[in-house]
Amino acid sequence: MIRSISENPKESHESMLTRDLPSGLLTLIWKRRLERFLKILIPDHISPDEQIWLSSSQELATFLEQLRNKTIDLGRKKYVVISEPIHDLYDLIDFFSRLHDQMAKDGTVIFTAYNFFWTPIFRFGHWLRLSRNKPNSRFYLENDIETFTSIAGWENNRKVRPFILPMHIPILSQLLDGFLIRLPLFNSFALNTVYISRKRVLEEPKDYSVTVLIPCKNEEKNIHGIVSRMPKFGTDLELVFINDNSDDGTEREIKQATPAFSNQKIKLIQGLGGGKGKAVKTGMSCASGDICMILDADLTVIPEDLPQFYRALQHRYADFVHGTRLVYPQEVGAMRYFNLLGNIAFAWLFSFILDQRTTDTLCGTKAFWKKDWPKFLEIEKRLGNSDIWGDYNLIFGATHFGLKISQLPVRYFERIEGQTKMTKRLHNALIMLRVCWHALWKIKFTVA
Repeated sequence: MIRSISENPKESHESMLTRDLPSGLLTLIWKRRLERFLKILIPDHISPDEQIWLSSSQELATFLEQLRNKTIDLGRKKYVVISEPIHDLYDLIDFFSRLHDQMAKDGTVIFTAYNFFWTPIFRFGHWLRLSRNKPNSRFYLENDIETFTSIAGWENNRKVRPFILPMHIPILSQLLDGFLIRLPLFNSFALNTVYISRKRVLEEPKDYSVTVLIPCKNEEKNIHGIVSRMPKFGTDLELVFINDNSDDGTEREIKQATPAFSNQKIKLIQGLGGGKGKAVKTGMSCASGDICMILDADLTVIPEDLPQFYRALQHRYADFVHGTRLVYPQEVGAMRYFNLLGNIAFAWLFSFILDQRTTDTLCGTKAFWKKDWPKFLEIEKRLGNSDIWGDYNLIFGATHFGLKISQLPVRYFERIEGQTKMTKRLHNALIMLRVCWHALWKIKFTVA
């Protein structure tokens, strides 16, 4: 089915990727064992009326709909326990954010996630009809789970890796699950991790003005979709389109959008034609927002996700937030295979240079405080103005000057209008390597 450029692609997806698929024999045994363990984590004085248990994908989906419609009262609930693994939730940040906003201040959520490294075994178990098939799910690394919950306002106070075996086997279970799993190294082989999370105590957050910078070159068919779908957030939201010497009707579409969407504050700036990095710099010269965001005009990352970036800065979870397209499953056709391999390779190289895990270096969606912009300009000079896209300058600058950085997983969709600008893959890879080479000596191995 061909979707419209004016359509939010998330709205066509259900809140759960899979619902009530047939369970294999081991899945049923495992579920009972897991729930027995989860009950141990709840104090005896907490009454059943103060608990909510979600034991299936259908129950989890129904609960999320109640959160969205605010038809459930969580004021007296002390614990929400999710024994159904969270991997089938389509938007984890949305789920945990809504749960955070509606639970009591002393609320606790207990949930479980499968071990990413056991993925092949789970797939094999389905083939043998021993476990449930989850064809659209992706198992996440613990760092990704931490990101989802932290940005949504939760603190993971305890992580428990309770089982190596899916069922209780006398003597063997006592040895593996009762002793060895509690030791370093062995706990890496756990089937799952159980998280005990509490609401982070937050002061009433202040609202801030926002500038969304949208560099665009030959994107005439995407302009209407960007403006019409842009959600409202912040005290004042301005859209700054930087027309980077387009030779189609991009400028005309931006000018027509201004009166057509009088409820949106739209600016048109003429870029210098030197690529995305220079276009963003031109746009920043007239940005008025406290918080600045960059959104690529191809709509592969959608404007509907920008409030999550805003929330991360508003609540001070981070000073600099960059999207990552390599956590959630991508829409088919969104990223070509060799581009995917290149992104993974550069993410590894960046992680080495930055001394922290980075999963996606070229996701165009980023958010930062306007007051920090001079830091990024300074790092650009130190790296010899070698980054034509500007993404690397932002990430290296945030790291070098000690900003608190967070990756925010986003869904990545196929471009449906216009042509990608990332066509010269080998040429672009050489430019990226040159930037990394400068960063190695100017940032990682620098000496006074």
